[in-house]
Amino acid sequence: MASTDSATPPPPQPVETSIPIENSRQVAMLVTSALSMIVPTILVTLRFWAGHKIRRRLDASDACILMALIFTIGLHVDMYVMVLLGGFGFHGTDIVQRFGMDTLVLFLKGILAFPIIWNVTICFSKLSVLFMYASVIPVRRMILACRAVGLFIILWNMGGVLGALLLCRPIALNWDKTRTDGTCGDNRLFYIWLGIINVIVEAVILLMPVPFIYNLQMKIFKKVVVIGLFSIGWMTCAVTIYRQATLPHLYFEDMTYTGVLATIFTGIEPSIALSLACVPFLRPLLRRGNKLMSTGHDSQYASAGSTLRSRQGLSSRPFKELNDDSSETQLQPLGPDSLKYEAEVSNQGPRQPVNTSGGAIVVNKQWNVVTGTRGD
Repeated sequence: MASTDSATPPPPQPVETSIPIENSRQVAMLVTSALSMIVPTILVTLRFWAGHKIRRRLDASDACILMALIFTIGLHVDMYVMVLLGGFGFHGTDIVQRFGMDTLVLFLKGILAFPIIWNVTICFSKLSVLFMYASVIPVRRMILACRAVGLFIILWNMGGVLGALLLCRPIALNWDKTRTDGTCGDNRLFYIWLGIINVIVEAVILLMPVPFIYNLQMKIFKKVVVIGLFSIGWMTCAVTIYRQATLPHLYFEDMTYTGVLATIFTGIEPSIALSLACVPFLRPLLRRGNKLMSTGHDSQYASAGSTLRSRQGLSSRPFKELNDDSSETQLQPLGPDSLKYEAEVSNQGPRQPVNTSGGAIVVNKQWNVVTGTRGD
C-alpha cells in the first residue's frame, strides 16, 4: 500500500545553479543599494573629519550615527543577498522552477530580517538627531522633549522588531508555507502602520527646533537659513510617503516580484535620513574655504589700522562687518531657560609710565571683576 506522502509531487529540481542579472528590477535594487551605502559612508566620514578640524569632542550623537551607518550597510547587504542569492526580482514560481526551493527559502528569510534591521537603523538615526538637538540647543524644554521623543522612538522600534518576529507563529512559517500548524497576521497592515508612525515621528522631530530657532536674536535671513538647514529632513518624509503609496499594490504571495519598489524605497529612506543628519556638522569644512579666500582682504584692514595716526579723524578709519564667530556647536536662544551672567567691574591699578616719544597716544587700563551674580 502506497503512503499518502507519495501523492505529493516532489519539488522541481533546479535548472540553473546561479541567478543571472537579467531584468531592470534587479539592476535597480543593486544600484540603489550601492548608492545607499556609499553616500552615507562619505557623509559620515566628512562629519567626523569636520569635527576633528574644530576639535569637537565625540558625543552620543556621533556614536548613534556610527551605529546607524553600520546597520544601514547591513540592511543593503541583506538586499544584495536577496537579489544575488534569493532571486529577488523574479516571480516566486520562476524562482522555484529555475533555481530551486532553497533559493526561495533564502529570500523569505532575508525579507524577514529586512524590517528588523530597518527598525534598528531608523532608531539610531533618529536618536542621533535628538542628541544633536540637545547639544545644539541646550535648554531644559528641548532636552526634556528630546528625552520624551527618544523614549517613544525606542519603544516604537522595539515594537517593530517584535512585530516582524511575531507576525507569523511559529516563526518558521515565514519561509515554510507548507506548514499548517500556525497562523500569520496581516503583513500589509503591519507595514502600513509602521510607515504611518514613522512619518508622524519624523515630522515631530523636524518641527522640534523651529520655536527655539525663531526666538534666536539674529537676522531674519539667517533664521531662514538655519531653519532650512534643519528642515532638509523633510526629504525623508517625502520618500516615506511615496513608499506608503506602493504598499497597497503589494501581493505578499509573490513578494519576490511585487515587493521590489517598496523594498527599494524602504532601503533608501534610512540612508537619506542618515545622510541629512550629517549635513549640519559639515559647516567647518564649508567655512574653511571662505576663510582662506578672505585672508588677504582682512589683512588690508590690519595693515590700515596699524598705520593710523592720531591726527586722522574717526570717520576716516576703515571698518568691516564682523564675521559671525558664534559657536560651531551651540545655539543659545534668549529666554527663561537660558543662562545669564551679570558682573560689576572697577578700573583699578596704578598708572604705568607712557612713552610718547613716537608721537602716538597710548591708553593703558586694567580691569578687575569685583562682583558677579548669575541671573535666573
